[in-house]
Amino acid sequence: MATEGTLPAQPERRAAQRFAMSAPVAVQSPEESFPPETALLHDVSAKGIFFLMNTRPREGSRIQFTLTLPSEVTLTDPMRVACKGHVIRVVESTNRFGVGATIEGYNSFIRLSRLDTNVVRMD
Repeated sequence: MATEGTLPAQPERRAAQRFAMSAPVAVQSPEESFPPETALLHDVSAKGIFFLMNTRPREGSRIQFTLTLPSEVTLTDPMRVACKGHVIRVVESTNRFGVGATIEGYNSFIRLSRLDTNVVRMD
C-alpha cells in the first residue's frame, strides 16, 4: 500500500537478475552514429545493460560494448566480455546520458586469470 508521497510498489518485469556495479564500459557504434567512448556502467544483467555516457546515442541504434564482469557475477574468474545490442532508451541527466540497451549477443569472453589460454570467440 502506498503512503502519501510514495509510489505503489511495481511488479518486477526484468527477466534476469540485475547486478549494480560501477566500472568502465567501452562503447562504440558500428553505424558510427557517435564516436567511441568509455562510459560508466550502472548495472548489468544477462539480457541488458545501463550505463552513463557523454554522447547521446540514438534510440534503436546498434551498439557494441566491452566490460569486465567480476567473479561475483560470473561465479568463476573475472571475465572481459564483448557484446552487441541495441539502445532501447536514453535518459537525459544534468551532464550525461543514461543509456539502457539490450544484450543480443556476445562476441567474446576472456577469462582474466588465464589470458593466454581462455579466449572464446562467439562470432
